[in-house]
Amino acid sequence: MCKAFMIAGTHSGVGKTTITLGIIGYLSKKFNVVPFKVGPDYIDTSYHKFASGNFSYNLDIYMLGEDNVKKLFAKHIAEGDVAVVEGVMGLYDGINTTSYGSSAYVAKLLGIPVILVVDASGMAASVSALIKGYIDYDRDVKIIGVILNKVGSDKHYNLLKECIVRDVGIKVFGYLPPDADISLPERHLGLTPVYEMEKNYKFDALYDNVGRFIDAQEILDTCDIDLKKEVSIEKKSVAEKRESVKIAIAYDEAFNFYYQDSFDALKEAGAELLPFSPLHDEALPKDISGIYIGGGFPEVFADKLSQNVRMLSLLKHNIDIGMPVYAECGGLMYLTKRIIDLDGNEHKMIGVFDLDAIMTKRLINFGYVEADVLQDNVLFKKGDVVMGHVFHNSKVLGEFNNFVYDVHKPNSKENWLCGYVYKNCLATYVHVNLFSYPNAVNRFIGKCKNYAAGDV
Repeated sequence: MCKAFMIAGTHSGVGKTTITLGIIGYLSKKFNVVPFKVGPDYIDTSYHKFASGNFSYNLDIYMLGEDNVKKLFAKHIAEGDVAVVEGVMGLYDGINTTSYGSSAYVAKLLGIPVILVVDASGMAASVSALIKGYIDYDRDVKIIGVILNKVGSDKHYNLLKECIVRDVGIKVFGYLPPDADISLPERHLGLTPVYEMEKNYKFDALYDNVGRFIDAQEILDTCDIDLKKEVSIEKKSVAEKRESVKIAIAYDEAFNFYYQDSFDALKEAGAELLPFSPLHDEALPKDISGIYIGGGFPEVFADKLSQNVRMLSLLKHNIDIGMPVYAECGGLMYLTKRIIDLDGNEHKMIGVFDLDAIMTKRLINFGYVEADVLQDNVLFKKGDVVMGHVFHNSKVLGEFNNFVYDVHKPNSKENWLCGYVYKNCLATYVHVNLFSYPNAVNRFIGKCKNYAAGDV
């Protein structure tokens, strides 16, 4: 038996991330908690890692596929005492108008119980109707109880609990009061990353509130699960020792959007990952043969990035001489000539591509995408099809006709061109989870080894 549960919300903004983070932090005082996140989000997983001390893993049906989601969940749940899964958006919100890929879909796939977070501010008996609707919508989703958020007082909570137990007959595990000090701050792409929050946010106050107002022990007593046979993963024999290749990973306040399973896939294929900071460092790690620049918020730190002239020059030089480089989203922006902010201020970047990254006031092409690969590159071959995700408040402008991807939304005729290649450098707005593409991982590792051997 394993202990695992999902914390899902009635809708986005209901407080599920705050409550999930609080529960992970509180339980981690006594247990080894392994956190997970439904969907493609990077920022929530970084909070999970901070609260638990363990990596958080994405359970993304669209980008990973059902079999990989089941295998990864089984693999990682075995590493801890308790698995806490944070849902995405509302419980039943999936791709387009369906529930495919939703929190509910993942909960059923993995056979884990759900705790529903409800914003109960200004409610009384109506809370029962709301909860009952979520239970009746799909009876195959095992909703075992609720946590109420923004509850005005103990009296208000007791009133709500009486209604729910009487009308719905499920457990009420507790509540959190409306407390501005424990609300997580946001910016244009969601929550402010934890790397900018650690010294300013009262994490201990949140954990204490969970211990005071939520019955975590009752949750644990209610969430035993049996991993289905088809979910189990065979233990692999110790892999044969491979010749390693060193790959530099851009990792700091400006660049930190990565999937842990992407890192794991690179390591298992023979990569030694060495972090560096485009913001703070003036040198790259020694003896590297490749570079991975993930997404993040380069626009927030554009002035400081542009001032690190030494790093800009080093990266440009390495790309010019053919070092394999993969850059996603924020990484793409970093490789343009300039980032132009909303006030029209220009910030010089690396200049690998004759493009400008211009900040916009809205998300561009947000959501899941499918990309047809139009030409060979350091990851994929022409004709490959890639499942990914786009999430950015910028657009690139400039003369460029040699695109890598023909991108379109699932079940949609809407399409656009994206992805840029220069020598052994690939830059794109499309995020992917490399775990799903072992051939791409091996291809990138192979390119890095060729570079190390002088075969560029």
